[in-house]
Amino acid sequence: MIRLLEKIIQTQLKFLLLVSATLIITAGCSPPPPARLNRLQWASMGTIAAVQSGDLDTAQQLRTLALDEFAAVERELSGWSESSTLAEVNRHAGGEGAVPISQSFSEIFKLSAKVTRESGGAFNPLIAPVLRIWGFNGATPPAATPSTEVLQRALALACIDDVELTASSNTNMIRLLRSGMQLDFGAVAKGYAVDLVWRSAREQGLTDALIDLGGNLRALGEARPGREGWLTGIRDPFHDSRLVAKVLLRDGEAVATSGNYERFVEINGERCAHIIDGRTAMPVKGMAAVTVVAQDGATADALSTALFVLSVEEGKKLIQEHYPESLALWIPDVQPLRIITTAPMEARLQR
Repeated sequence: MIRLLEKIIQTQLKFLLLVSATLIITAGCSPPPPARLNRLQWASMGTIAAVQSGDLDTAQQLRTLALDEFAAVERELSGWSESSTLAEVNRHAGGEGAVPISQSFSEIFKLSAKVTRESGGAFNPLIAPVLRIWGFNGATPPAATPSTEVLQRALALACIDDVELTASSNTNMIRLLRSGMQLDFGAVAKGYAVDLVWRSAREQGLTDALIDLGGNLRALGEARPGREGWLTGIRDPFHDSRLVAKVLLRDGEAVATSGNYERFVEINGERCAHIIDGRTAMPVKGMAAVTVVAQDGATADALSTALFVLSVEEGKKLIQEHYPESLALWIPDVQPLRIITTAPMEARLQR
């Protein structure tokens, strides 16, 4: 597992360095040579965290904020630490009493439950028991494809209506009603952590910076005066040193990508990606990557997973009905490379 984590971080670092090189590209025509951006990076939450700004003092202040916020999120939401609040909630599944949680925990659960219902269960924060059956989250991959019976038993524990949340201005409590249920915020926690840093930065008057946690980005202001935001690259899922396009993140916007190329297991010689369809308990096939630009990091993170699971048509409908301000791009798992976008994303892309 340690070797796998190191490989993931090395892959992410290689790509994030590539992306950082694209962020100095201007949005205008015939720009002057760009001044150097200050990028500070470190390991956090099992991935690479970074901040960027043309002003070194801003970058340093933002890094201090991010160190504190990311550590706080990990203490609460880590699926790997037995001392996290998440682990405490999962240990009490099926018990009589509810577990006290923070406002942040309550917020991230409510967003997750919202996307779960809007996506018809394609996105599901209770999918952890199914993930372990497939060999993820520290479990040993099975020698053969799990049986339908085994998968359905685990999927029965993934009903969002079996979670009781009591939330008010001064009290937040949560209870998982059935023994064996497990919450897992892996598909939304990094985007949410970026949002917390973004909020704190705004409160302190910081601007013109970019926050990055494992490729979950959110923009503050613009890279340089007149650039209207931050230009970021969208990775080619078939070549980790290439970009398929670039998209300009405007002030406050966030981007997240879900892909099948970093976490997977091999069963009977077949590669199974870690993104599981919350409706069927099966690994998603046919999609290589989905990128979403949204109004905040947690939404972008959750939607990129939901759209990876749904068909393109279903995903476009979800965006249109519930997130019309969001942009989406799909790359099917086929060759030659094919890109599908919503109309607003196509209008924003730079190829």
